[in-house]
Formats: sequence, C-alpha cells, structure tokens
Amino acid sequence: MSLKRRREPISVDAQAVEIYEDLANENEEIRLKAAQALLTKVSSEKSPSLEALQKILKRLFRGLSSSRKAARLGFSVALTEFLRQHCVSHQIDRPVLEVAAVVNVLEEQTRPSAGVSGQEERDHYLGRLFGAEAIIKSGILSSPEPPVTQWGRVIDIILELAKKKSWLREECGWVLCAALKDPPTMDGAYVEVLFEKLHSNGLIKTPEGIGLWITAMQAYPGVKYPKHVWHHGNPLHQKEKASLARILKETSTNHDTAGTAKKASQRGTWTSRLHFSWDVVFKALLEERPKQLAFSDLWTEAVDNGLFAAASSDERKYWGFLLFQKYVQILPIASFGTILGPNLLRCMINQLASAERYLHRVAEKSLRAIHSRINQDPQIISVVIGRFIANGYANFDHVTKTKTIEKLLNQADVQSLGDIIPMFGKLIDRPEAHDDKGASATRQLISDFLVSMVRSTTSPVEGDLVLAEYHRCMSTITTVFLKYAYFEVIPGVHDASKLPVPPMSFSSREMFKSRLMSCLSHLMVKSDDPAYHPYEVVNTIRRYEAQTETYKPLMSFDEGSDVSEIRRKGWKTIDKLHEDEQSGDPARTDYLRAFKLLYTLTILQVYNGDADAVSIIDELQSCSKALLVSKSQMARGKASETLVEIILSLVSKPSILFKRLAQQVFSVCTSVVNANGLQSMIMVLEAKESVSGQQEIFEQEDSESHSDVLMSDVEEVDVGTPHSPNISDTESSADGQLHDDNSDVTDNELAEFDAKLAQALGTRRLDEDLAANEEESSDEDMDDEQMEALDQQLENVFRERKKLASKKNEKKEAKETIILFKTRVLELLEIYIKQQYLNQQALSIILPILSLIRTTSNKQLSEKAFNLIRDYLKLYKLKDRLNASIIPDEAKLLLEAVHQEAMKEGSNVHANACSQASLLLTKIYITNEGDLSDVMSQYAVTQLAFMTVPDCHIRTSFFSDWLNWCTSARKALAVQIKGSH
Repeated sequence: MSLKRRREPISVDAQAVEIYEDLANENEEIRLKAAQALLTKVSSEKSPSLEALQKILKRLFRGLSSSRKAARLGFSVALTEFLRQHCVSHQIDRPVLEVAAVVNVLEEQTRPSAGVSGQEERDHYLGRLFGAEAIIKSGILSSPEPPVTQWGRVIDIILELAKKKSWLREECGWVLCAALKDPPTMDGAYVEVLFEKLHSNGLIKTPEGIGLWITAMQAYPGVKYPKHVWHHGNPLHQKEKASLARILKETSTNHDTAGTAKKASQRGTWTSRLHFSWDVVFKALLEERPKQLAFSDLWTEAVDNGLFAAASSDERKYWGFLLFQKYVQILPIASFGTILGPNLLRCMINQLASAERYLHRVAEKSLRAIHSRINQDPQIISVVIGRFIANGYANFDHVTKTKTIEKLLNQADVQSLGDIIPMFGKLIDRPEAHDDKGASATRQLISDFLVSMVRSTTSPVEGDLVLAEYHRCMSTITTVFLKYAYFEVIPGVHDASKLPVPPMSFSSREMFKSRLMSCLSHLMVKSDDPAYHPYEVVNTIRRYEAQTETYKPLMSFDEGSDVSEIRRKGWKTIDKLHEDEQSGDPARTDYLRAFKLLYTLTILQVYNGDADAVSIIDELQSCSKALLVSKSQMARGKASETLVEIILSLVSKPSILFKRLAQQVFSVCTSVVNANGLQSMIMVLEAKESVSGQQEIFEQEDSESHSDVLMSDVEEVDVGTPHSPNISDTESSADGQLHDDNSDVTDNELAEFDAKLAQALGTRRLDEDLAANEEESSDEDMDDEQMEALDQQLENVFRERKKLASKKNEKKEAKETIILFKTRVLELLEIYIKQQYLNQQALSIILPILSLIRTTSNKQLSEKAFNLIRDYLKLYKLKDRLNASIIPDEAKLLLEAVHQEAMKEGSNVHANACSQASLLLTKIYITNEGDLSDVMSQYAVTQLAFMTVPDCHIRTSFFSDWLNWCTSARKALAVQIKGSH
C-alpha cells in the first residue's frame, strides 16, 4: 500500500490579510488606520528584502483593480505613502524600488487579460488610473534620480487611457491638472514633456487640454509650449473666444483637425457633473490682464449663447444652470449683471413655468441662489431687476407664477430703490409693446411694482440723509403716477423722447390715479407727519400746472367759476396751514397737520373729478377757522359737528385712503367731538342693512358717487356669513323679522320663473305629467304668426328675470355698503374710546353697539363691535373717575337698559357683549359715587327674570361673569370703600 505525500504547510500572514481587508473598508478612518499599520509593519523590519517590497507593491496595485467596497480609495492612499518611503531612500543600507520597476508593475498588474468581461476591464482601467495617480502624488517621478523618461511613460499611460476610454478622459485630465497644481520638485522639463505628448495625441484642444494649459501658465510662466496652437500661446487671448467656447461646450466643427485629433477631442457619455476646465477658465478670467478675453465676453459666447441657446439640449442647459449657481455666489458686483443673459432668463422662465418641465428643480435652485447672494449683498437687487427689465422680462413673476421681483423689491434698501425707480419710470414711458393693450398691461404691472415698493419699504428712523433719500424715492414714485394721471406731456422741438410710446390710454391714466391713491394711503401711516407726501403731491401738481409749455392739465378750471374760486381758496389755506406748522405753536402742530392733510387730499379729489370734494373744501373753510382760531364754545361745537359730518362722508366711501384720512383727522379731534357728533355716528350704527337703510343715510347723489371711487383703493367686506351659528339658519332682527331668507326667496323666484316659462312655451315639467308630451303639438304645427308671438312672450319672461336679478344685486350692494360704513364708524369709535374713555359722552355708544351686535347679519361686524366693548372695559380701571359728573340715577337706568338688552334673543357674541357692558357700567357707577348694593339689586332682579319670565333669553354666563368679576375686584373694592369712609 502506497503512502500519500504529506503537504507542506502554507504560511499565512494573518496580520497582513487583516490589513488588506481593512484597506477596502467603507469607513475612511478604518482605511487610514490600515494604511498606517501596513507602513508601520514594513518599516519595523530592520532590513526588508527587495522581494518583500515587490510583493507588497504588487498586492497594492492589484487592490486598485478591485471593485470591492472602497478598495481603490484605501489601496491608493497606502500605495502613495509606500512609494514615498521605499522608492526614494535616504539610507544607503536600505533597498529601494526602482521607478522603472514600479511603472512596469503598474502596467503588468492593471493589464486586463483577454476574454474578461466589460466590468472587469473597467475595473482594470480604473485601477491603472488610480495607480498612475498614486505614482505622481508620491513624488518619485520628480525626484533627482529618475530621468524624465519615467515621467513620460506615466503620461503615456494616462493619455492612452484618455484616448481609449472616453468616459475616463476627464478623470485623466484632472489627475494631470492636480500634478501641475501641487508639484513637489517638478521643473519646466516635465511640463514641456506633458504638452508635447498632449499635442502628439491630439488632446491639446480639448477641455482637459485647456484646463492643463491655463494651470501650467499660472504655475510655470517660463515654460515653452507647443507653437501654433493658440494666439500668442494663450488660450485666453481675445481672438480665441469662439474656439474656446466651442471646445468648452465639447462640440466640433469643420475647423477641427480631421482624423485622430477630432476623434480624441470627443467626450464619452454625458455626466451631470460640471467639467473641471470651466472653473479653471472662468476663475482665470476674473483676473483681468492685457489682451485677455473678458469674463463677460466668454460667458455670453459659451454659456448664454451656447449652453442656453434655443437649440441646446436639456443636458447642456443643465450644465449652464450649474455654472450659474456657482458664479452667482462669487462674481463681483461690477460683473454680476453679465451672467443674467437673455437666453438664461428665457430658459429659466420656461422651466419655472411648469413643475413638469425637465429642468424645473435646477431652475428653482438657481433662483434660490440669486436670493442667497442678495441676502449677502443687497445692493445687487438693482442689478438683477435691471437685467430682468433690459431683457424684456418685467413680467417674470406673472409668467413663472412666482413672486421673485416682488420679493427683491421688498428686500431693497433706499439706495437700491433710487436705482430701480428710474428704470421703472422709463419702462412706463416706453413699455416696448407692439400694441396699446400690451402697453397698458406692462404699465399696470410696473405700477403694481411701484406700489409694492411703497408698501414694503419702511421709513428709516436713523440718519437725516437716509430719511431724506427715502422721502426722495417715495416722491419720485408719486410723481411718476401724477404726471400721467393729471397731465399730458407737450414735447418741444428737441425733446420728442419725452413722449410716451404708445400714448397713454384713458384706462392707464385712471389706473395711475388709483395707484397714486394707494401710495398715499400707505405713506400716511409710515411717516410721523401724515400730511408730508400728500402735500408734496399737490405742490407738484401746482408746479406742473405752471409749466404750461411742457405739461397740459387734463382737467381745466374756468377762471372766475365757483370751482376755480374754491380751489384757489383751498390752495391759499394749505399754504397758510403749512406756514403756521413750520413757525407756529408746537401744541397746535397736530391740528395743523390734520387740517393740512384733509385739505390736500380733498383738493386731490377735485382733480379726480369727485363732485363732493368742492363742497367739502367750502365746508372746511369755516370749520378750520372755528376750531383753530375761534374761542367761542358754540362756534367750536358747531364746527366739530361739521367736521364729524365731513369725516363720515369720507368713511362712507370704500376707499382705503379716505378711511385712513378720516382716522388720522379724527384721532386729533376727538376732544372736540360733542354729543351731536357722536349721535351722527350712532345713527349710522342703527341703520338697517338694506336698500331702505342706505336711502336713510345717503342722499341720492351720494349713493351715485360711490361708483366713482378708484377700484384699487377699495376695501371689500364679506357679507355672506351670518354671525350666529346657534340660532338655527337665520338671524332674528329687532322687530322679529328674519334677515337671511335668500335661499327661500331664490327657490320661490326660480319656481315662478319656471312657471312663466312653461306657460309661454305651453309645456309641463316631466315630474308633473310624463304623458303630456304625446298630446302636445310640436313646433312644426305652428305658423309664423304663432312663432312670433311665442318669441315675444319669451322676451318678456327673460326681461322680467333680468330686472329681478338686477334688483337682487342692488340689495346685495346696498347691504355691503352699509356694513362697510358701520365697520368704518366702529373703527372711529375705537379711536374715540381709547382717547376719551373717561368722557361721560362715551357712555352714549354702549346701547347702540349692543343693539348692532344683536341685529347685524355680519359676523365680522358683530365681533368688531364686541371688541370695542371689551376694550372699553379694559381701559376703565377701578381707580378712574369720569371727567364730568354723572347722575347716579341716570347710570342706574343705563345699567338697567343693558340688562334688558341682555334678555333679548341673540348670539353668543351678543350675550358676551352685554355681560362686558354690564361690568363696565358697574365699574363706572361705583367709582362715581354709586352704591354697590344698587348694582347687586339689579343683578338680583335680572336673575329673578331669568328664573320666572319665559321670554327671557339671558345666558348663564352673564351671571358667572359677574361672580368672577366680584371675586377678582373684591380686594380693590374693599380698599376703595375703606378709603372713602
């Protein structure tokens, strides 16, 4: 029997196996530790043999061709340091690896064998590139010992890869570019070898070649480069603009050299990553040099007219957006407008217009990049908006369904506004539209932007210069509006450019009036002096009227007419008020500003064609004299009543400007408002919310004047929601009638209309008689006379239907008008209560407000009235006293009336308001010499009614609120009663 030969034991270095395993780990920290362990293991040996070094070298090169985890990253780091330590030795007795041998091992270990799969071939080529990079990074090629030949061999390996595998070309170029940027000891000879080989391989005029050439020019200015490649040996020369742009876009033309060079210059598959040469070129162009291509020229040629050209593919446009996102953050302000070219903006608009577009997300990211840069440099806003306007994209927001320009305007500082406003003014003059409709649309768009600027810009509080600049910008905007709202430009012989093209239409002029009113309504509340900008506006109008050779007023006033005389007196009064304000008593400043504001805006309404404005100026003449000059209480009282009537006439119109005007004036004059003035306001609150209520308050001419209010300055009110969800579907009124029966009326009207229509046609509804169709005669049996009679009957039926619809609209409009009027009056009363809550006259508004809450059908109006009562209660403290004596019996009667009001059926808001009013009157009563026991007796009577009277609808919260108040006020009342005794 034969014996088996015994196998020799195989020696396995477990530590080395573990190290090589860790070199492929995906954790970077583990990979670095493994590389350090390998180098430590080799260096710890006293004299490692050359064979051991070669074995490790081969293993590291083989690891570069592995696609396992992060093997290439780990092995390349270890290989670089290994070569740095064992290929160049400073110790005589240590063996070193020869550079030529290292290059040989690289070629041997990364050469794919025949018949391998495509993935394996790819892994070997990637391993070869990583190996070549490790050799270059190690510095062994540029050390004094090896000749430049080995450098040439490595360059040949890299360029061969670039030509053979186009998808590796950019990475090959990047490796060589990194070698030029950070050379350890490389001299000019190495660079010359590199470019000779680039030239011979046809890769000199490629994106990689350009990046390498520019990098070498910056690092090695004295090197000799191949001749007849670029003008004066510089790819950034002015004459190379077209070639440079074409190469960067990676396109080829007939001017390219045929054959190998043309094939080599073509790139492989598209990648979403931006080529590194773009960054090299544009960063070099940011440093201006003589005869060098300007950044703006190349950007326009290569990016705006190249990547963003209409015929460019989505992939090229994607590259363009990546470039834009990069340079929008770093470009100097002076060159910032360059990158916002017309093609880029057109492409951005197209992609932002729909979320379904292929490049929608990258376009959004580009837009965010603009906002990000503006947050750092707000002064760029004027540049961005200027480019939008210059390229014809003032409607950017409308087309893209974004608020880009509006947001930019909101972020603009006063200095930027000073640059933007003239741009908008020129666009209003010359909107560059093909027809009047387009011009009107553009002018309206720009006007809305100007109003947005006024609305969003806050008045600066620091620095007289900044404040003066702010007022100048705002005045420039209002001047733009008033110039075309009230005047026609009359050009001279040499200033035809001042004419608007196309001419201003009537609708545009009315729109400018509307926008001017909107601007003034915003400016009134932004300035310490609300009359400042209105006064500037009317002064500008007066100045333009004097320039008869340049401006022609659209509204003329006949000399000697009543209107002209009243207007002249108005101008005179304004000048006198302004003079008194500048040099008068500071205590009268608020009064003077209030009347100056009232006069200026009323005169402005004369120019707007408001018929009531003339009569208001006439009334203001006597009113202002009595309140500012006269010391007669009777005259001042009568003047205050007139002033209240004027204020009510202003707030009766839906204009926001008039609302703010009335509030500004009323806030100054609350101390002179007497009982009759308050009663005039109460009458508005007591009016019915119907056509009859409107007729009671307004005269016919006043009702018609509402239609003249400029629409953009109109405040809308919602009248559709009843305010009391706990009272079935309708709201009970003071006389027990139902407010909202619109649905029943609509059903009845529809049924009546169907009946008349059926009678005219001689038909029945299908659900009434299904068999009627068989017995009815058809239209074919009618003669011409019968058909004409039928047409006449149908015409009468539809005419009545139209009249009915018109009547319903009239009712709806009347209701909206009254509700808006009441809302405005409540806002005035809020001002009055805040300033005059200690005035005995203020008590007269309590019952009318409670009645309003109960009777109104508008939820917002009832809540606003409730807030007024609640604020009144908060303002009046137990330590306060009215500034006039009040008879306790009268206060007691008022408290009893409030309790009677609380017993009526109403909403939760009404119940809470009655409770708050009762507590308010309780505080007023006991702080003005009233007896607390009287109040408690009244609550006892009300509680008895709650228990015994069936029609008493008072809520239990009425009593719980009273008990809670007693608990909280007990201590304060005890101290007050003790102090009085």
